[in-house]
Amino acid sequence: MIKSDASVDEYFNRVGILGAGRLGSALASRLESRGANVALWSRRYESGDQLIARGGEASGAVDFGIIAKSYVLLSAIPNQALLHLSSRPRLRNFDGVVCAMGIDTSVRCVRETLPQALVVRLSPGIPQEGGHITSVGLLDAHALRDSRTHVAKAVLELLGPVVWIHEEHLYDLTTLLAGPLLTLLKSAISRTVEASLKANGLPSQFKDEVESIVFNELARRSLGSSEGSQQVESDRATPGGVTEVALRHKEQISGQLLGIVELMLKRMARLRDDWKSENGPHTRCEPS
Repeated sequence: MIKSDASVDEYFNRVGILGAGRLGSALASRLESRGANVALWSRRYESGDQLIARGGEASGAVDFGIIAKSYVLLSAIPNQALLHLSSRPRLRNFDGVVCAMGIDTSVRCVRETLPQALVVRLSPGIPQEGGHITSVGLLDAHALRDSRTHVAKAVLELLGPVVWIHEEHLYDLTTLLAGPLLTLLKSAISRTVEASLKANGLPSQFKDEVESIVFNELARRSLGSSEGSQQVESDRATPGGVTEVALRHKEQISGQLLGIVELMLKRMARLRDDWKSENGPHTRCEPS
């Protein structure tokens, strides 16, 4: 149990991490470099006699009972896996701080399953070169009312800067925009537009305009109806999460994307006609 009169140093000596994959190992290395005493657990090393590599050295994974004695648990596993682990009494009765990093189940579900713990959502960004880890955390009204909040803040500040969001919907949006999805989407659209401009004999100066059309239309069509958004939100807590939803609605999604591409091509056709009328029918566009 977290004691209100315990020193911050005492919390640092009782940090546990569930999951020994890339995320869990990176968190452990960072915390250990800042002086925290970290216990790392993985189902793959349940026997306790296997070794895992971390920070260039071999470390033994600890028994689950040691993890359950932590003040702070960083759950670097899917939330569904965390809920499954709650069948173990030592975790179900855990009364410290749990930082849930999975995106497949809402914080409400985790809190209902671990009723004695303070559960906060956390999305850490792991830099390839190492060093401090920038995180986005959910610190909603439920967490702010809990006296253990200062423990979560103190330990997570060892990782690096933390941006705290006070509403879960804003947290979801922030983590989505801060993650790799938007970068990948921008890159894919940029390559598509560049290739289409070249194929249609249009100069690269039209790139920004065409990309803007695609992004705006993608955002507009992605909003959908409130009923559809509520359905997706309810499906998010199912096994498979958003992947399952996407597969179930793949025909609708494909239709929306085809509509956006058609709109883009129509716009480029008008740009080509305007370009030719301004520069003459035999004008050759410079390579994009």
